Amino acid sequence: MKRVIFSLLFVGMALLSPFGLNAHELIPKALREYVSANPNVTAVEIKAFVDAQAPEFADKFKNGEEILAVVQNQDTTLLDNAWDFLQLGVEHILSGADHILFVLSLLLVLAGLREIFKLTAFFTVAHSITLILAGTGALVVNPNITEPIIAFSIAYVAISSVFLTNNKYLGGTYSKPVSVFFFGLFHGLGFAGLLREIQIPVDKYVSSLFSFNVGIEIGQLIIVALAFPFIYYFRNKSWYPLFIKILAVIIAAIAIFWMIERIFFGG
Repeated sequence: MKRVIFSLLFVGMALLSPFGLNAHELIPKALREYVSANPNVTAVEIKAFVDAQAPEFADKFKNGEEILAVVQNQDTTLLDNAWDFLQLGVEHILSGADHILFVLSLLLVLAGLREIFKLTAFFTVAHSITLILAGTGALVVNPNITEPIIAFSIAYVAISSVFLTNNKYLGGTYSKPVSVFFFGLFHGLGFAGLLREIQIPVDKYVSSLFSFNVGIEIGQLIIVALAFPFIYYFRNKSWYPLFIKILAVIIAAIAIFWMIERIFFGG
């Protein structure tokens, strides 16, 4: 088990390392539109635009010439493209507080590694389905619907996992995988939202989606690897039951706030 955890953490650090970051086709939508509207843009102009509109993207390059070369030359290898989208998937889930809290909520009551892998498998299958459907354009759902549901899913899982464990309808053995699968469908739509903001090469569309999804799985496993040692070590402490109840309430409160914000303010 220790080897698995350390392996996941090593992979995660390697994927997020600045030395592994490339850009290739991961071009922000705003930059793509800017270049399209200004075909004769200079390296200086494009550097100034990217610095102002997409600083994270700009940090991957030394100067405007490199940015211009990436925008104008989309002929990259399949392996380069797959690596970029895999990194993007890892970064996306590890930088998304809502997805992190959802996974953590599944772990608060530790029922064993088999249970953890079963729940993450249900989550994986569910979000993979909608990610692929949404990524290919076969399924289109308004973010104003999906985002509040994603927030609600965090509150539901946190409360049901801790307070309703013995309720077969809300938090029991059979209902938990079903609810995780159901909410995973909406998380997949949330993951797909990022892909609408970047340029995916048409000839590598399927491999890009697959690599992005693999990256999400790695990020998900990294979260489990980081949280599991703490939960496993302290699970039998006298204060742990009260601790996870307090933590579940805090997580649920944050999630409900996000849900209200997304419903009424489009946050």
